[in-house]
Amino acid sequence: MTLYLRKMIFYGSTPELFKQHVKQAVELVQHKQEQHRLIFLRSWNEWGEGNYMEPNAEFGKQYIDALREVLEL
Repeated sequence: MTLYLRKMIFYGSTPELFKQHVKQAVELVQHKQEQHRLIFLRSWNEWGEGNYMEPNAEFGKQYIDALREVLEL
């Protein structure tokens, strides 16, 4: 069995860029049947990997606010 590991590193993340990304994800699923309108938020609190939505010193809770703003539309 061959195992391939792929890595992605994102630089320059901001709450506004994240908000745009969430909007794009919503647009991709909005016309699907209701049971297929799924979007997964990866690593809600994975601090060790650098993926987290919890408030932080740099942006406070702006990422959470951006997610809420898009999903409340």
